[in-house]
Amino acid sequence: MDKLNKPLPVAALAGLCALIFFLRLHTYDEPLERDITIYAVIAHEMLDGKALYSDLWDHKPPAIYVTYAAAELIAGYGRDSIFLMNVAAALATLFACYFAGSAAGGGRVGGFVAAGLWALASGDLAIQGNQPNTEVFLNVFLVAGFAVFVRKGKNGLGLRGALLAGILFAVASLYKQVVVVQAGLLALACVASSPPGSRKKVLAEIAILAAVGVAAWALVIGYFVAKGHGEAFREVVFTYNRYYSGNIRENLSQMLSWPRVSPDVLAVTVSMAVLSVAGTVLGLVFGPRRPWILFLAFCVATHVAVLLPGRVFPHYYQLWVPPLAIGAGWAVALLKRILPARTSQLSYGVAGVACAVLIALEVPYYRFSAADWSAQKYGEIFLETDRLAYMIDKLLSPGETFYEWGAESGLYFTSKRQPPSGIIFAYPLLAGPVAAELSQRLLHDLERSKPDLIVVDGLALAQTPRGHPILNWFEENYRSISKTDMFPVRILHPPLVILAEDQFLLLARKGSRLDGQKPGAVEKPAKSLPAGSF
Repeated sequence: MDKLNKPLPVAALAGLCALIFFLRLHTYDEPLERDITIYAVIAHEMLDGKALYSDLWDHKPPAIYVTYAAAELIAGYGRDSIFLMNVAAALATLFACYFAGSAAGGGRVGGFVAAGLWALASGDLAIQGNQPNTEVFLNVFLVAGFAVFVRKGKNGLGLRGALLAGILFAVASLYKQVVVVQAGLLALACVASSPPGSRKKVLAEIAILAAVGVAAWALVIGYFVAKGHGEAFREVVFTYNRYYSGNIRENLSQMLSWPRVSPDVLAVTVSMAVLSVAGTVLGLVFGPRRPWILFLAFCVATHVAVLLPGRVFPHYYQLWVPPLAIGAGWAVALLKRILPARTSQLSYGVAGVACAVLIALEVPYYRFSAADWSAQKYGEIFLETDRLAYMIDKLLSPGETFYEWGAESGLYFTSKRQPPSGIIFAYPLLAGPVAAELSQRLLHDLERSKPDLIVVDGLALAQTPRGHPILNWFEENYRSISKTDMFPVRILHPPLVILAEDQFLLLARKGSRLDGQKPGAVEKPAKSLPAGSF
């Protein structure tokens, strides 16, 4: 029996890895969401020698672009690198869930339940988990950091544990700053749950953890300062993000309110949440309490991290899947331990029910095609973006360029055409602390490059103030030649999702080869754009 027990865990984890691989493969061809493509386009431009933040503008910390650049070096510029990151991050989180779930008395049972629930839930359609947005990478480092805390004894992390946890949380913060909340609350819980005699030692270890984080950010800031981009880094990562997040107190006032998201987003968490709540109550009663105190801190921190950005996007809720999967794994292992020997096998039934609920939720999604996944999540915006990108690539000659006024970076990614400016999203130019400066930078870039074609997104146009300098420049230098048919898009207006209509307008530079040419409506004879549009 011992010989059989050794390969079984390896085989089970290998099976879960294969499951994740084939689930992600199902949507390999799904049109990519704009966040994914902006990271890919910026990473590609970085590899071509352009400077992040100074030449290429987006408001995330640098780790996400470095990750995408590394993937491009391995798998090339395109869907293969996206798929590589998607699967690699999901598998890394699978193993992190196993190690965290098997800690704190969870054993193999807790580890396999946590890993299995993660494998089933992580690619959920409603939380947009099948594409590698920032949360996919955050989960790797946050869960690994949590595993370090719970696998160490009650007397502290030790020097190596403090250094490792510090590195993991520091890297996570370089994807998104809000996750310092996880490190902070776990550190407080670690101190609070340690024996009184060891608290000085634990505090010293927490100081080491914090010092690693400070050192990591000091190195990153120092790098950008040394390159002459320190002011651009500060303006983007700190100044603009403060504006983007809005009022932090108002954001956190939602902590005790029902989440302002679609029920579909919450559905994937229900079975795991029920088990986690039950496990927490039982764990605090029957002990050991320390792991459950750390678990509570992790959950509270996750809730805060979801709320802090001030936006309610479904993909933020991906952060909830690992802690709830781990809590469910611990709960099953705890039931097995505290139930009488005759009924302890019921714990496996509880785990089976949780898995069955997830399977019942997830299987219907996999009857949809990859294109249907995109339409279910976002409407037809990314389907239309991909289709238009192919049309643009055929329309333009090899040396000709285009620029899009909107946020559809997928036009550059899919067409493999270089953007004429590193300012790719229009919305930061409409309002906020950097709007005027970015508008002038974009005007300079456009004057220099003189794109042959301008693509204007109808919804972005409707939000652009009359007299905006970019629109004035378009009107002076371009002529409308075509427009797409209207297509539906899903707009989040928490707690509602509103179905709106959008279309793209195509403008040719006056005097260019395209001027006066009428390629025709891309799909059908076009309907008009909103009043006042060119």
